[in-house]
Amino acid sequence: MRIALLTAGTRGDHQPYLALADELRSRGHHVEMTATENYADVVRRSGFEPHVIPFNSAELLESPAAKRGLSSGNPLPFLQIMLDTVKIIAGERGERMHEVLSGACESADVIVSCASTLPWAMERREKTGQQVIGGLPYPLERTAEFPSSFTVKKMVSSRRLRLASYTAFEITYGVAYHKMDRRVRELMGLPGKPQNPFRRIRAEGIPLVHMVSPVLLPKPADWPDRSTVVGAPILPAHLRGAWGEAAVDPALTDWLDEGEPPIYFCLTGMPILDPTASCDLIAAVCRRLGARALVTVKGEGYPRGIGYDRRLFVLDSFDYDRILPRCRAVVHHGGSGNTHDVLRAGLPAVVIGVHSDQFFYGWRISALGVGADFPYPKLTEERLHDALVRTLTAEARSRAAELGRLVSAENGIRAAADAVEKLSVTTAA
Repeated sequence: MRIALLTAGTRGDHQPYLALADELRSRGHHVEMTATENYADVVRRSGFEPHVIPFNSAELLESPAAKRGLSSGNPLPFLQIMLDTVKIIAGERGERMHEVLSGACESADVIVSCASTLPWAMERREKTGQQVIGGLPYPLERTAEFPSSFTVKKMVSSRRLRLASYTAFEITYGVAYHKMDRRVRELMGLPGKPQNPFRRIRAEGIPLVHMVSPVLLPKPADWPDRSTVVGAPILPAHLRGAWGEAAVDPALTDWLDEGEPPIYFCLTGMPILDPTASCDLIAAVCRRLGARALVTVKGEGYPRGIGYDRRLFVLDSFDYDRILPRCRAVVHHGGSGNTHDVLRAGLPAVVIGVHSDQFFYGWRISALGVGADFPYPKLTEERLHDALVRTLTAEARSRAAELGRLVSAENGIRAAADAVEKLSVTTAA
């Protein structure tokens, strides 16, 4: 079978698709995969030649202006990011993106699409009749069991308000991306106006395969049969090298051997405006807790290496599979990949959500009794200290270890590949 995997965005969008591509190829399928410019080399190092989308997610999420906006807590900067995306895609690069996506799908029997490319994939389905499946690392289907984390940052108790949050997001998304969707229809030569993509998913019965652990996302009772939850998207060990995470720095091993297991702080997904101040804050919190800190960072200005009286080790990355088990708790932004890896390692966590699905994962970590959560704009030394005090309890650590055993037994990538094969055979029949 010929399968096109369409993904774009951050590492959280690319990593599960790369693992899925690897699994499908091992089953003898021919796989074509897209990647944005900043992740194309990772895909190549994994043995695939990507169809490169002329777009870099860092343009919108990691620029100084984006970091200032996302760290403010104001919802308008995130809306601006959506509008800037439309501006890019509706312009000259939009035509090139259309060509790249079309090339990836040219001879595909089935198209598996992430959320950001799904509207394009449904237009393609209208034109060619190709099967389309949504492959998602977070919940997208509406439900009364929890609100849309793309609209609200805190859990709400009213079932009516929960459903209303999805309506609000769908309307906002439809308005913001209308110009882009109209341009896609023009490029495909399709008549008529674009439809709201969320209504279209429901109307056309597009299958949504959620590559999420049922521990974190028990399938809501009001979800339709076409929406499934297949399990944790575990990255195979042999693909860690593609991300530059296969080797462990001997200095890190020596530092870990020196004392108690550290708290791991992942800053790579947070809009850090002052790198030195962020490390100072971590050092102050750990001093109060009597703990050490392992810190991963991205960008310039950080005091990398061992510092703060050997209390902190700051570096760019490491092999999660080997190092996480040597930590006692984790502080991270709540991306799907981090949340699954941390819980699979049996560790409690503090989730400091920045946007989108990160708030959902924060809610779940708190509800499961394995940590705490709060939005990034609320970050202070006192709030982080108090959240870690709640997270480092014997109860939270025991509960995390218990859930970690369940998540470790899952293989969402294998189950997602099973779903793709099953759905493709069903459609062909």
